[in-house]
Amino acid sequence: MKYRMNFYLEKSQKKEINEEQMMKTNNYIILGLLALGFMACEMRDELKKLPSKEDQQEEGWFTLDVVSNGQNQTTKAAFDSKDVDATLYPVEIINMISGTTEHHYDSYADLLTQGQVKLVTGKYKVVAYNYDGSNVNASERPWFRGETEFEILAGKTTKVNTICKLQNIAVTVGFTDNFKKQFQDDYAITVTNGEAGVKVFEKEQLGKTFFFKVPEKKNSVQLTVKATTTANTQIAQNYTVTKPADAEGNSNLVSGDEFTVNIDAGNEPSVDPTTQIELNISVDLTMNETGLTIEIPTENIVFNGDGGSTPDPDVPDPDDPGKDQITVTGLGETYNLPLSEGQKVLVNISAPKGITKLLVKIDSDNEEFMATLGGFGLAEEFDIANPGKLFDVLSNSLESGDGIGLIDPDDPIKGKTSYLFDVTDFMVLLNLYAPSTNTFTLTVEDGVSEPVSGTLTVVASNLE
Repeated sequence: MKYRMNFYLEKSQKKEINEEQMMKTNNYIILGLLALGFMACEMRDELKKLPSKEDQQEEGWFTLDVVSNGQNQTTKAAFDSKDVDATLYPVEIINMISGTTEHHYDSYADLLTQGQVKLVTGKYKVVAYNYDGSNVNASERPWFRGETEFEILAGKTTKVNTICKLQNIAVTVGFTDNFKKQFQDDYAITVTNGEAGVKVFEKEQLGKTFFFKVPEKKNSVQLTVKATTTANTQIAQNYTVTKPADAEGNSNLVSGDEFTVNIDAGNEPSVDPTTQIELNISVDLTMNETGLTIEIPTENIVFNGDGGSTPDPDVPDPDDPGKDQITVTGLGETYNLPLSEGQKVLVNISAPKGITKLLVKIDSDNEEFMATLGGFGLAEEFDIANPGKLFDVLSNSLESGDGIGLIDPDDPIKGKTSYLFDVTDFMVLLNLYAPSTNTFTLTVEDGVSEPVSGTLTVVASNLE
């Protein structure tokens, strides 16, 4: 009996143990299910946060090949290696939709080190150039530029080829030995593209090539020849050289046109009515795109009479080379802050050919002030005549806290022949960063004359 009771007791205990284990197991299962439920909810919430397939931005790649046609043999002009070596060209990748620059490389060589470049799918353009010559009217330096549109497709590599072509018209002037025998060496030949591009060729510039901005819808260049015969007779003769029309009847000047002007004495009846001295002007035209060179017919070289009696207002007088030069007053001064009552900080600029750039570079020994400029994007040199993305910063008032008030938003500087740069109000800002010594370097360009630079110094003292 005892044995049986023990058996039932053991059996009963085992049953209780089994029930307890089952309860624990069930609890574990329930907890596991709850955990899975929570995980599922979290996963669902995370999935809700993920962008839809339509919203996901897919990517692709591109490779770039940049060459300069200044390296070929179709052109008669001689170029410096820095201007035709495409590996030195800055490169910009621009979004065609937003207009923003997605990538900027200081040189094509820098881009090459990356190999393939990744971009979000869409339409872009690549721009490469040796320098920004868009506002240069006449220069000894040629301007090469190339632009190519392309599209990035998802998961694919797009190969882009860009040819940087000469963007100017080129002019070279020379004289025959016969001319040199009959005239003294004080001759000067002025060439103009009919707009702001003007260059005076003197003895030292003979045989050199100068590059002019392509004028809009014009088909000719103008020459003025001033010289003195060995008998001390002075002449000044004007000529218009018109580009021959092509098969479609178009004769407008285009980028890559190269004029080689050769001036001879006598032989042809281009006679100055006053002096009865005749010159023979011959001009070869080379089309850079094809390399074809033609001699411009004599009927396309028109003698306009005495250049001394009918001067072209766009052509500077070689006898008064400073007449159309940039002049700036107010630079080289030092100002101490705070300014005395009624004191002004002014820079007066005269640019008869029109301002194309007004560059400003601000330096200071006050790190806090330089950090403030950096926050505005003004720590490096900037152009207030072409403010671009800096327009709001430069035009918004100091009082607003969103700008520095250096330009008038309703009165653009570019193209002005005179400009009074008043920075008096800006000096108030410097009072907040005392003590400090600050320099403002200004550079004025008109695309024709030599740029003019100068510096203002502003010393800010502690306000007691």
